Amino acid sequence: MIKIAIKDLMQFFKQKRTMLLTFLLPIVLITLFAFAFGGIGGGSGDSRISLQISDLDQTQTSKKAAVLFDSLKGLEIKPTELSIAQDNIKKGKESFVLIFKKGFADSVNAGYNPPLELQYDEAKETEVGLLQQSLIPTIAMMPFSLGDPKTTMANRFNNMAGTKDNTERAIIKERSDKLFDDLSAAMSRSNSSGGSAADFLGGNIKMTKLIAANNDNELGLIQAVAGTAVMMLLFSVVGIGSGLLDEKQEGTLKRLLYAPINPLNILFGKMISANVISILQLLVMFVFAALCFGLSLTEHLPGTLITIAATAFACSAFGVFLASFAKTRQQVQGLSTMVVLVMSAIGGSMMPLFFMPALMQKAAVLSVNYWSIQSFYDVFWRNLSITDPSFLKKIVVLVFIGLILNALAVIMFRKNILKLSRGNFF
Repeated sequence: MIKIAIKDLMQFFKQKRTMLLTFLLPIVLITLFAFAFGGIGGGSGDSRISLQISDLDQTQTSKKAAVLFDSLKGLEIKPTELSIAQDNIKKGKESFVLIFKKGFADSVNAGYNPPLELQYDEAKETEVGLLQQSLIPTIAMMPFSLGDPKTTMANRFNNMAGTKDNTERAIIKERSDKLFDDLSAAMSRSNSSGGSAADFLGGNIKMTKLIAANNDNELGLIQAVAGTAVMMLLFSVVGIGSGLLDEKQEGTLKRLLYAPINPLNILFGKMISANVISILQLLVMFVFAALCFGLSLTEHLPGTLITIAATAFACSAFGVFLASFAKTRQQVQGLSTMVVLVMSAIGGSMMPLFFMPALMQKAAVLSVNYWSIQSFYDVFWRNLSITDPSFLKKIVVLVFIGLILNALAVIMFRKNILKLSRGNFF
């Protein structure tokens, strides 16, 4: 019994692929998810939320308000013209814009709630919640911070009373001033900066979804279909590319090399078949989502087909590249499992990018998943046209990835796969 156990353990530790999947892959995934959920670094990294500010009031008070927001540690303020800011949100470049509307300074000075509006992408509602934690207390205290707090308090009481009689307003102001002085003295004695001022002034802000769910497609459905489709496609194309290694081991490839054809045509044939199968697989998954879950496919068909073709080209190139890089199918399977899972984790297949910290969101651009999923978001969520530069940029990146990986596959194919005999087949 002990000898059998020892034999099995020895065989286990001799198998590099098994060791890789047993120990290294879980460590890599734990590290990635620890970063993603904030378990590393204690949140000390760059976790600031990017906030566009459009100042339509253009007064000294509104400019002071922008400086006030800029002083908050959790925010990165970007002064932007409203039309540009809204375009950035629609194209997925930014998530919000805070608008200082005309009359902002007058409202603050008169003791009214300042006219502010936050426009945002509904896909980023988690970030909106975090943003509100910074905005609302600051907005609540803004009249105190920007104007004369005693006058502001008196104006607020007069506004609440709703009286226009000058005598009554003067009485209210006198009593308000006395109350303000008493409160200031009490807070000074207790060494407290607390409390009731924020509740008294309020932190009202108008919330507007610039991009919102409609009858066409829901955000969760788009994420589920696009994220899963790309991840599963990557696993599939690795198996397709590994057919080269099967043919090498079975001797089929060697017989083909003696045939009167260019050896590279063998690789090109694999590339073509991998592309066709990839396109068919993506089409089946999206048609299934349309039939069973109501994904609005026909209304977005041109953009969907373009994205599917570009994704299939990049993913199939990845599969063929891995197969040409490795020397055995076992190497391909071990390496591909780790690479695909890592790319899917950082690229947004396993969880939406807005759940991840800034560092991982920046790293996401290194994966095929990111560019493909964002392209599908452009089509189904942002409703961008196929001629929009933001959409075309992602398609170009996918095609570029495919071209680079295919070129590397040709080089590695010559170096590794064609080493079947001493003859030179070129």
